[in-house]
Amino acid sequence: MEKEHSSSLNVVERCRELHVPLWQCPHFLFIMMGVIISLSIITTHLVATSYADVEPETVVSIISALTIFLFVLGNAIVKAFEKVTEASHLKSEFIAIISHELRNPLASIKWRIDTLFEKDQVPADEYTSSLRIINNSNEKMIGLINDLLDINRIEDRRFSLSPAIFSLNELTEEIIKSFEPIAAASNLKFLVLTPKTPNWVKADKTRIKSVITRFVDNAVRYSTLPGEITLTLEDLGGYVRWSITDQGAGIPMDEARNIFSNFFRASNILRYQTEGLGVGLYLSKYIIEASGGTVGFRTLEGHGSTFYFSLPKTTV
Repeated sequence: MEKEHSSSLNVVERCRELHVPLWQCPHFLFIMMGVIISLSIITTHLVATSYADVEPETVVSIISALTIFLFVLGNAIVKAFEKVTEASHLKSEFIAIISHELRNPLASIKWRIDTLFEKDQVPADEYTSSLRIINNSNEKMIGLINDLLDINRIEDRRFSLSPAIFSLNELTEEIIKSFEPIAAASNLKFLVLTPKTPNWVKADKTRIKSVITRFVDNAVRYSTLPGEITLTLEDLGGYVRWSITDQGAGIPMDEARNIFSNFFRASNILRYQTEGLGVGLYLSKYIIEASGGTVGFRTLEGHGSTFYFSLPKTTV
């Protein structure tokens, strides 16, 4: 009990636990406001008693300046508490989302295992199919947990990269081949426009692969009509630019500014796809920027989107 009381008095430590800087921390701002109000009262008293001959306009000016400063500080405190309320709302929403996302693969695994146990003899093809479904569901859960661990590492500033030199062309072609059967099932084709010479970059290959995989997966998932998905690699001098264009749902303009935010999913996308935590683009942006690159997008609701990133070029 004594330890908890002592911890509550340590404002700096408490603000660190909330992962916010002091000037955005409600505890610190509240104390500062109390200090400034006390100083204001003392200052006003001293001016009134020690400088009785001072013109009233001067006293009014001092009090007005202090009032304005207190108003600004009070507004900062209100904003800080709004952030805390928003964080609480996001936490509740996150728990609901993660519960839903983990329940589906767990239910699939349980159903398949129960089916296998109920039968005395299971045909080889059905047994193989069940194992494949169980494996896919397990891989999905591992992916979800890994994304959550990466977010936690980012917030705790423990996220690390392992840079190495690799060809962005070859990595893109490898990923496209793995997505071709999935795209074909939706009557989609990939149009890949890349230079014949390799575009070498120095970055964490595993992380960049996850970024490209997310962009390609989104383009396939949210394409509403059969057609082409275009991938382009461009040499921009000191940078290599990678982009993908789909003919999908697009993103509403009033929501576009939040597209790279954590746990964000556009409202119109929910009509086409109910799965996902809404963290993929957030992680992708962090990875690209941590690799010295930039990331962005263009969109038109109902007509598709283009997502792109640039990475510094290097030589072998």
